[in-house]
Amino acid sequence: MRVLQVGKFYPPDPGGVETASRQTAVALASLGIASEVLCFAGPGPYDDAGGLVPVTRAPVLATLSSQPVSLAYITALRAMAPHFDVFHVHCPNILAALALYLVRPRGKVVLHWHSDVIGKKALLALVRPLETWLCRRADLVIGPTAVHLTASDRAGEFVGKGAVAPFCVDETMAGPKLADPAGVAAIRARFGGRRLIFALGRLVPYKGFAVLVEAAKSLPEEAVVVIGGGGPLAGALARQIESAGLGERVVLAGRIPDAALSDWFAACDIFCLPSVARAEMFGIVQLEAMAFGKPVVSTAIARSGVPAVNRDGVTGLLVPPGDAAALGAALVRLVGDAALCRQLGAGGLAAVAGPYSPAAVAQALGQAYACLDRGASPGL
Repeated sequence: MRVLQVGKFYPPDPGGVETASRQTAVALASLGIASEVLCFAGPGPYDDAGGLVPVTRAPVLATLSSQPVSLAYITALRAMAPHFDVFHVHCPNILAALALYLVRPRGKVVLHWHSDVIGKKALLALVRPLETWLCRRADLVIGPTAVHLTASDRAGEFVGKGAVAPFCVDETMAGPKLADPAGVAAIRARFGGRRLIFALGRLVPYKGFAVLVEAAKSLPEEAVVVIGGGGPLAGALARQIESAGLGERVVLAGRIPDAALSDWFAACDIFCLPSVARAEMFGIVQLEAMAFGKPVVSTAIARSGVPAVNRDGVTGLLVPPGDAAALGAALVRLVGDAALCRQLGAGGLAAVAGPYSPAAVAQALGQAYACLDRGASPGL
């Protein structure tokens, strides 16, 4: 069996779907399945010669509503299609759907359903017939959690061909072994040994950082919130912090280099994912925090996999999205209860060593792919 992953971008380009594409390549290799990747070319630079799998990066002509447009992408799929048995498509990606529709490859089609198209109503109306064709054409649909499949706008088209294969923390991501004791000590010293609440992500509306800033008003003086990441809301968040008089309690750290992320995860006491919208469908950063034994406070976003990953009372605490008072209360509770932090941190360690381990991901993917050979239903 030869598999072609058809996605948007691929590491070193950053992003959750990109991380999932790499993890899929690793899992397929562990199963003895040969694979390649077709994706768009980002800013680079790239050095794919020594990578795990061959990668074809198609140049982009333009980007419309977050969707890269590339004639080379379609041309490449047409040339590559006869050499592959399975086309593993990371969705949403309307150009991939168009390319498959035009090329009509003979092989099986697997959809990796990361998210529905959320918002963008005009675009959705335009591309819906094409997406409908792709969903019906699919032989297998993989979701990172069951919620991705059962709560999808396309759930009715997934019945009988859905399977769950979660994400994991892989060796290229932040991990305890990569933390530098001196770097960790420096971070702790910078904040005077205060209880450190760490949040990480692009500074965009759906990440809910404005809600976290509001929640920080209720924190005791021995706690400090550090938000890592850059983005268009940096200025607005800085003004919110200043106007609320929270300059000593909330710090915008800017974009943290990948090499330093392990130090920050190791140094923090609590990790917070305050996202407010379904654009946050999994939150793989939650798993990174769990790998360090940190309790997670995140939000119970309806029809999202986020609360399935952070299990309330097991790996962390869940609060309603957008509720600053509830978020503040959960953080205050953990700041004042070291025993509960240890208990939830242990639950997180068990999760990343068990259902969210690389071995579990490979096993789940293997079980799903086995259904392609047998023509059997994956179960969902």
